[in-house]
Amino acid sequence: MDTRESVLARLREKLRQESLVKGIEDLQVGDIVYYDMDRDDGIVPETGYDSRLKYVIVAGAKSNSKEVCAVLINTDNDFSSAPDWLAEQYLVRQTDYPEILDHDSWIDCTDPKELLVSKIKAKGAEKKGRLNPRDLSNVMRHLKENDFIDARTRRIYRIDKYSVE
Repeated sequence: MDTRESVLARLREKLRQESLVKGIEDLQVGDIVYYDMDRDDGIVPETGYDSRLKYVIVAGAKSNSKEVCAVLINTDNDFSSAPDWLAEQYLVRQTDYPEILDHDSWIDCTDPKELLVSKIKAKGAEKKGRLNPRDLSNVMRHLKENDFIDARTRRIYRIDKYSVE
């Protein structure tokens, strides 16, 4: 007879398997993905580590379906005091994403990361949820209009084609 703990463990594993990114078809603009990022993904891991688990928001995809553009969710926004940079940090409330966030956090709309779908899949990234329509619209507006992202990036990841409400 199964114990309650073993049944719960199997259920948790089944849910985790269902949330794994299996390919580009699992990645839509606005999806929140938990991904083990490394230096090749454009982040600097903490001292002594090769990688770091981060929540990212899918912001676009190349037409060849091999890469996506994603922005990071950060705990703090104290990396710079430059007003133009601070203006492109979008606050997301923990109360809107209680199953994902432990506290209010910031989406960095200044530095989108270009990520290989094959690597996201190989590292066992999990889709954890989706931005609500208000936050998605505001984040995409930031990505379309700020001066930190060049026109080429907006064009190849089709950020410029996204309809902002």
